[in-house]
Amino acid sequence: MIKVYICEDDPKQLQELEQLVSKVIIDRQLDMGFGLSSSDPHEILASVRRQSPEKAVFLLDIALNSDINGIQLASEIRDLGGRNKIIFVTTHTELSLTVFQYQVEALDFILKDFPDQLYDRLRQVLTVAQTRFKSEEQPQEELIQIKIGETVRSLEVQHVLFFESSLNPHKIVVHLDDGELEYYGLLKDVPDLNDNFYRCHKSYVVNLTRIRSLDKRYRQVTMADGERVLCSAQASRYLARRIGKY
Repeated sequence: MIKVYICEDDPKQLQELEQLVSKVIIDRQLDMGFGLSSSDPHEILASVRRQSPEKAVFLLDIALNSDINGIQLASEIRDLGGRNKIIFVTTHTELSLTVFQYQVEALDFILKDFPDQLYDRLRQVLTVAQTRFKSEEQPQEELIQIKIGETVRSLEVQHVLFFESSLNPHKIVVHLDDGELEYYGLLKDVPDLNDNFYRCHKSYVVNLTRIRSLDKRYRQVTMADGERVLCSAQASRYLARRIGKY
């Protein structure tokens, strides 16, 4: 669940924000719940330190009638780590540039000057916050780029089997799940494209995550599609230790 923290020094506005956020959470069926609502920024910080929320949204006023303002509070929240979204709810538009100076990466800047629009703004930004959290949890596709003629192709690492030296000088053939591509390049540079690319032979670079088996006797690696690739004695020993991790 995403924890929601509110820091607002005006008791009436703090209560109104709590009510609006509660309504948004119910109306949009968001996976959110309150961590703490307070007029004291130090109480917010103490609660965050104590609870150590995995995911949190902070709705902060900027002028907090305290020794630190909302921007400084946001900066300290960032220093505590964790995955969080900062949203400023304030009347102090003149301080918006200060947000960038403190590099707190605010998700939104909502003005109190338009109370009739506050629910809609909160509904939009809290929905975006939940969507962002979910997208961050999805494994990101790793891509590499190769240049074929004048075209730059992006390839998903998970679909790359291995690379081999081409019969054509200064060219490489990359073997994929759905075919092959040939491009100009040096085989020695291929391992720099991704940590899972390993040069197992002077003529081959394999994707460690796509190896099916290793034959140490014949120094051959069988890839996920059944193709066999030669490997050196040194590489064979390395792969024998490494392959078990995949």
